[in-house]
Amino acid sequence: MRRLLHLAKTLNDEQLDRPLKNQVKVFPWDDPDRNLRQVLDRMVQTKEVWAAALTGGSMPATQDAPPEHRTPSSMLSRIEKADAAFNSVLTDVRNRSAWEDTFVDALCEPPETFTFGGIFAHVITFNFYRRMLAIDALKRLGVKVEGVGCPEEYLASFANA
Repeated sequence: MRRLLHLAKTLNDEQLDRPLKNQVKVFPWDDPDRNLRQVLDRMVQTKEVWAAALTGGSMPATQDAPPEHRTPSSMLSRIEKADAAFNSVLTDVRNRSAWEDTFVDALCEPPETFTFGGIFAHVITFNFYRRMLAIDALKRLGVKVEGVGCPEEYLASFANA
């Protein structure tokens, strides 16, 4: 995600807001992602929501964020904060081999119980399509993107933390 946001910093507003050629409605509760900026912002929002759920935080604002919160630089700051909280829980779960342990997601209405392993698999799985959309959009805009967006690339960088 950070890598994609760094690449997005090389683009101008017109490029970030250019309609995607391949808009896809994946979730019944979301409209299709319309442009690269929205794809990236929703990826950040997703991590912010799960970080809050995992750490007992409050629901972050996910609608109508002001434009200054949706610049690549601002999204990079937001993802660094969310990733720190998320990765802290992930590291603890990994170190304790607590993948089957459960937690209550109080942000759900009504609150729901999930396993840590299930949530981490969920985040990787459902973030995949947006990662692919972002990589495709960046490439269509002429940006050279290293890697293929595989979770193994992320896990390899995380393993060194």
